[in-house]
Amino acid sequence: MFSVSPAELLTIALVALIVFGPKRLPEISRKAGKVLRELKETAGELKAGLEAELDASTGSLDEVRREMRSTLDAVGGLAQPDTPRKPRTRPVIREGTAAEPADGEVDSPGAE
Repeated sequence: MFSVSPAELLTIALVALIVFGPKRLPEISRKAGKVLRELKETAGELKAGLEAELDASTGSLDEVRREMRSTLDAVGGLAQPDTPRKPRTRPVIREGTAAEPADGEVDSPGAE
């Protein structure tokens, strides 16, 4: 879980010995061990609960997938996913498609 080198562990132990003293250090160590053990158990229970919920949801998705497949099989020839469909297109109407005459140019032939 955590990677603590021996030098770091020794430094932590020396600081704890200085801060708490030799009489209270064993008591604090036991309490810290109990707390860490309880945290580990709680994390394990939470993980097991989450995995159970995931399995339940995956199972319901598989059931829906099977029902959809059986419905498509029952419909038979109506659902043909291999046949390509032509996309429906609407004609595009664009306004102002005629080119505007540049300044000084005549709009129609013969009219100046």
